[in-house]
Amino acid sequence: MGEPFERTMAITNGMLKPMARLLRENPVPPYQDYVHLLAATLDQNVDHYEDIAAAMGDPTRRVAMFEFGLVPQLFHAFDCAALCLESFPGFHSRSDETVVYDFLEAAEEAGVPSDTCSTDRFIVGATVSGELPTNSFFVTSSSPCDGTRIAYPILQKILDCPMLYLEAPFRTDREAVKYYARQLKDQLIPFVEEQTGRKFDIDRFREVVVESNKAYEALVDTRETYRVKPAPHYSMLRSAPYMMFMQGAGLPGTTEALKLICEDATRRVQEGRTEGPFPEKHRVMWCHVPPTYDREIFPWMEEQFGATLVANSLSTTCILDPIDTSSLDTMLEGMAWQGLDMTMSLMRFETAAFIDFTLNAYDQYGCDCMITTQHVGCQSICGMRGLIREACREREIPLLFIEFDYNDDRVLAREQMRAQIEDFFTTVME
Repeated sequence: MGEPFERTMAITNGMLKPMARLLRENPVPPYQDYVHLLAATLDQNVDHYEDIAAAMGDPTRRVAMFEFGLVPQLFHAFDCAALCLESFPGFHSRSDETVVYDFLEAAEEAGVPSDTCSTDRFIVGATVSGELPTNSFFVTSSSPCDGTRIAYPILQKILDCPMLYLEAPFRTDREAVKYYARQLKDQLIPFVEEQTGRKFDIDRFREVVVESNKAYEALVDTRETYRVKPAPHYSMLRSAPYMMFMQGAGLPGTTEALKLICEDATRRVQEGRTEGPFPEKHRVMWCHVPPTYDREIFPWMEEQFGATLVANSLSTTCILDPIDTSSLDTMLEGMAWQGLDMTMSLMRFETAAFIDFTLNAYDQYGCDCMITTQHVGCQSICGMRGLIREACREREIPLLFIEFDYNDDRVLAREQMRAQIEDFFTTVME
């Protein structure tokens, strides 16, 4: 068993930092116009993981581990370092797939079934392997799926770590959001007070929310520019702002990085130079989570087929209003909206509502085809297959289903996945 957070910091120090430096010193064609933006996203990731490592050794701070269904502003108001555990496997699969193998196998050796979602298996495996941060607590909820409801009690038992369990509503109306916000007020705030030894400060919370609103506006404005044809930036860069917000909302560094990306995208639209390194021929909607283990797949799609990813089921959820800061209740309702409708908790939707959401994004971003993940551990998206096919057939939307595990390339290798995509664009889309 290794030291806590050892393998994460090895990637941070041994890969992310040098990569950011090399991008600035030696811009690589044909992406030289974007290196300052890519370097900024890497810097934000480095700051994020370094802050978690620092909080592990600081007796005045705690690490708040949470999952989709929540956003981090309240944790930041208590000066916690926040780690969204559902983004943790993707960080490692993009960087070092051997870490993913080790943690998945550790989870299975501990008794977790191999057909459980790899995200939850990875988290359990990281726990039994000693990788998760110390000086920490958990906050989880009943959404988005069965896997998370299974994984987090296991983590609590293994780590003997404080955990708060919230009940996420399955509905999507205002009353459902108020129900969730009341739990944030009556349960989450007292829980974090107890774990940190600090009293809740509404003025500090408001400062964090105001800062997160600035970041959110930059995020929304950036997403709006991607409706332009051709879309500014390129596919790999377009997914970064969403995850930056999810892990750093309320921190000034996150706001500055998102403003940098937004200003660049807006300037390109205003100057009429939105074309990317390769001509845009197809605009792709990716339903559910794209593969995390092949970080070159989107540049490859653009170069080979002119197919650019402009929308997916996570990054296109930036459609809410900024959080109203007039009272504690309005701020918590705004957080509740973001936690429920900006993360994979939208998978709690009934299938018809999720398909409507997906088709709305398809139309808004002017897409001409759809790729849909069939993640082998996700009963939700796999169970929707027939209804998604029917909806696309009615709209005459070209559709490709790919069955794979978005964290684990042993289920479907890069070469096999790319072969399916190549067949789609060279036959159906020609």
